[in-house]
Amino acid sequence: MAEKRAASGQPFLFLLISVALLHLFICPFTKVEESFNLQAVHDILYHRLDFEKYDHHEFPGVVPRTFLGPLFLSLVSTPMVYLLSLLQASKFFTQLMVRSCLGVCVSLALWSVQKEIRRQFGSTVAGLFCLICASQFHLMFYSTRTLPNVFALPIVLLAFAAWMGQRYRSFVGLSALVIIVFRSELCLYMGLMLLMSVLSKRLGILQLFFYAVPAGALSLALTIGIDSFFWNKLLWPEGQDRRSQTLLLPTLGFILLYSFLPHKEMRFILYTFPVLNIVAAQGCSFILNNYHKSWMYKLGTLIVVSQLVMNSAYTSISLYVSYHNYPGGKGMQELHKLLPPTSDVSVHIDVFAAQTGVSRFLELNSNWRYDKSENVGPGHLEMKTYSHVLMEANGTQVALLQDSHKPLVFIQGYSNMALNAFRFPFLNINLENKLVLLERVTDP
Repeated sequence: MAEKRAASGQPFLFLLISVALLHLFICPFTKVEESFNLQAVHDILYHRLDFEKYDHHEFPGVVPRTFLGPLFLSLVSTPMVYLLSLLQASKFFTQLMVRSCLGVCVSLALWSVQKEIRRQFGSTVAGLFCLICASQFHLMFYSTRTLPNVFALPIVLLAFAAWMGQRYRSFVGLSALVIIVFRSELCLYMGLMLLMSVLSKRLGILQLFFYAVPAGALSLALTIGIDSFFWNKLLWPEGQDRRSQTLLLPTLGFILLYSFLPHKEMRFILYTFPVLNIVAAQGCSFILNNYHKSWMYKLGTLIVVSQLVMNSAYTSISLYVSYHNYPGGKGMQELHKLLPPTSDVSVHIDVFAAQTGVSRFLELNSNWRYDKSENVGPGHLEMKTYSHVLMEANGTQVALLQDSHKPLVFIQGYSNMALNAFRFPFLNINLENKLVLLERVTDP
């Protein structure tokens, strides 16, 4: 029985989940790109049917986003969140639990791809695929982040596994769901896979329409119905966004086509990493299996092992840097450490703090007032009404509040990285004051 479990790759599933959670616990805070989905999950879990309190009414974002991802994540995390409420745990632990559930979903989807790789290419390639994925910083780091791209990632991976296995009904259905609901630009990626299947005559045109029409209609009805309800208007969120060899061709084609769009970030092509890792794993497996044939293969084996070690080293450095890249979240932690819960606190959180780790899950005390108003700042008369201010450590801006507030604590964050070949450690991470927590001066 133990051999059968090992053969199915379950130890690799444990590895993927463990590494994803390690990234989460080292970098537990979030940034502004993740805020809509994270705040939506918070509101579904805590405000429930009190829709007037939902965060998206006050901060709708540039374009509307779907609530289907937050609804699903709220549903799967509800039992654990209920348990945390019985234990009277802080809402911050709820944020960790919610993001953990997302990381587990991504890991399960990667494991599903691994099973298809194992079936087609063997256990060595499947194992190397998991090791490469686990050692990559960006894939594991983003796997617990509530970005629209990450909500789409598990569905893309399941669709890709179905495409590899020529299960076209599942592939078309999942593709329709992820394109219509989550990321419309994925029509480039999934469309290239579909085109290859049609051109190779593995999938007929009539069969394609038979699968695509009902899947597309159902996905469209689902997102319009749910999101129109939450946004209080007839809406298809992805309809508002205008950015619109067998394994490598669709992946490289997607990256090439996406490169023509004006706004580029690594997370937008996150779906392609696992596919590229499959190709890398095949190459690594070929080298390892021919280790005894010549010194060239022995050298190649050394390179394969070194690549995994270098991936892990890069991930460790990137994790350390990322740990210091969320001063807003650390500032909120400091605020709650320094003041008792019974204090009369009204805190203003400026834009920079809100973008670097602050979320509603960090609003731990219901009797405190947390305000993120963007039209209030240093020099504004209303600033004097706040007992505390969490703001960017800008000397000029802080000086405008010197008559009403005094610095309580400075929050440091990542500044730069310096390489020195003549001193150990060779890499030095420099920090600087990013935020300051101010406290109102009491009248004498």
